[in-house]
Amino acid sequence: MRLTPLQETVKRLDRTLVPREKEIARWVIDNARPHIAIRQNNLVTVCFCCGNSMVYTGKDKYVKCVECGRTVEIIEEQDWLASKRMMFRYFASLEVVDGIQVMRTFEVIFSYSAISRLKDASVREVCRHWITDDGRCAVTSLRKFTGCLFPKSRSMKLRKGSTETEDHIANHAVVLPGVRLLPELMTRLATVERLMPGNALSNIRNLLESEYSTI
Repeated sequence: MRLTPLQETVKRLDRTLVPREKEIARWVIDNARPHIAIRQNNLVTVCFCCGNSMVYTGKDKYVKCVECGRTVEIIEEQDWLASKRMMFRYFASLEVVDGIQVMRTFEVIFSYSAISRLKDASVREVCRHWITDDGRCAVTSLRKFTGCLFPKSRSMKLRKGSTETEDHIANHAVVLPGVRLLPELMTRLATVERLMPGNALSNIRNLLESEYSTI
């Protein structure tokens, strides 16, 4: 299949981006560690933020720790052990490259020790959405044709077909500080913060299409 002019441009620019994994890892560890609590089979629930133990019998996924006051995500012990004491989160940066809005999405894996201490936060970039000022979009990513992500690969490939996997990941990513937006996008946004709660990719693409509604 012949590449469109946008895809040709994206394929060229994709190679020029500077890796940001180390920078992202430092920021996430300092500012965005998951607030979690592990509920054991006997319902004793340990907050990983302060180490407090409490008995929690409720069904809510998010509760406030009675000791430190943080809202923590309740994780069942069997699920925690099955995941090998690891948590996955997605973060995204918004940048402008050669007049194109770029959303770079990073997968962060938090690894914990047997004594509930954070050991490591490993980062890899998994996809990039390149969006023009008229709403056209091209995607590069690590994805296989089956929809799975390569466990080791660092090589981005241009996607010529469905990008549902990449779109889903980007829309569930937390937008990182230091947002840079196209002028066309800034004029259509009430505030930059409107992109932060979620669905940032969908919001950006909708705003840059010819028919749009200000959010």
